[in-house]
Amino acid sequence: MVQHDHRYIMSGLLAGWDWFDNSLQNLVKGAGFKPLNKSQSMMMLYVSAGVTRPVEIARQMRLSRQAIGHIAGQLIARGILTMDDDPADGRSKILAFTVRSEELRIHAHRSVRRLEATLRERLGAEDYDTLKRILSRDWGGVVAAPASKVPTPRRARG
Repeated sequence: MVQHDHRYIMSGLLAGWDWFDNSLQNLVKGAGFKPLNKSQSMMMLYVSAGVTRPVEIARQMRLSRQAIGHIAGQLIARGILTMDDDPADGRSKILAFTVRSEELRIHAHRSVRRLEATLRERLGAEDYDTLKRILSRDWGGVVAAPASKVPTPRRARG
């Protein structure tokens, strides 16, 4: 196995995400389903985790509501999601999986389990369990810059 020297943890996390998502899309395509792009895949993960309000998905993904609406529209057009009024708040919408998407979701779930088993085999059980335990921890709130330390933007030179 090739050793990658990631200077920052963030690089390794992104490489891991790419490995999972690219592998998942290969398995989805191999089973005859049309693969998803990374944004669609992330949205499906959020909805699977119970985050169903587009505004909340936009906040979590750090995308505009318009971008989330576009991604949701793509998944709605493919028959994977529906968007309805939120019964708890008529001003809001909620996303839900369609019955038609069940076969894809079952295959994706099995594929993720297969990928996790592959990763466990490749990393070794102890390292895999450690990685899973660390990634499952609460990392706390997002770090914000202290108000007095925010740099003043420099004027563009032209």
